[in-house]
Amino acid sequence: MFNEKLLKISLGFIVLLIIVGFVTINYMLKDDNQSSYDTVPTAKKASALSSNAQELSLDTIFINIRSTKYKILKADIALVLKSSASKKALLANMDNVRNAVLQYLNTMDANGLETINGKDRLKEELTEMLESTFGYEIETIYIKNFTLSP
Repeated sequence: MFNEKLLKISLGFIVLLIIVGFVTINYMLKDDNQSSYDTVPTAKKASALSSNAQELSLDTIFINIRSTKYKILKADIALVLKSSASKKALLANMDNVRNAVLQYLNTMDANGLETINGKDRLKEELTEMLESTFGYEIETIYIKNFTLSP
């Protein structure tokens, strides 16, 4: 008799907990109370692709450099060409251009590259080297994700 009474009380308590749980969940999910979680703005995924039709990326460059402070340079370099003819010519010769850039970076004195003036100097020297070696008309060079490591 005591066991039957205890069983009925336990089952009643469990049913009561289930009902309270459902009521609480329904109250929390009501639509009339707009929470800040419902109005999350949609974010656009960042893209490494440029919207400039004249821009070409040389992929990530990872190379040993000559410097007293640093040993490794990692950078993403993109070239913006003045004409579509230069872009087509560079695309056809991309392996040689990338190789020339790597050789140039490997032999240049890299001291001062951590400064803005050093990066501007690098851009100017790369532009001159590519224009004189290959004859491409380069408008500008973008250096992205620039990292120097000891």
